[in-house]
Amino acid sequence: MNKLSALTLVAGFALAGTTLAQAADVTAGSYKYTVGSAAPCTLTLGADNAATAAADCSGASQIGKWKSAPGGLQLLSNNGTLIAVLKPAGNAYAGSRTEDGRKVGLAPTTQVGSTQ
Repeated sequence: MNKLSALTLVAGFALAGTTLAQAADVTAGSYKYTVGSAAPCTLTLGADNAATAAADCSGASQIGKWKSAPGGLQLLSNNGTLIAVLKPAGNAYAGSRTEDGRKVGLAPTTQVGSTQ
């Protein structure tokens, strides 16, 4: 019975790890970025891990890079300083800024005229 319990436990951890790894897959593209209750603005995540904020996106002006991390993603400054940590929340990401703890969100933009 002990071997069966151990195998069940190992299988449970393996399945949980696979689920977290799948949820953490972040793709390059345009996202709506929010800080607190401010209006969302566009943040583009590049395939080269660069991050570019729209001109009207003052809440994201210091973000220059992004990287996938276990269980989510991290937003970084150009010099590598951690700005925010986000975790999957449905088809979007939610978390907080490291500087002041304010809530941040990142949601994929929808394409105009899309039928999906």
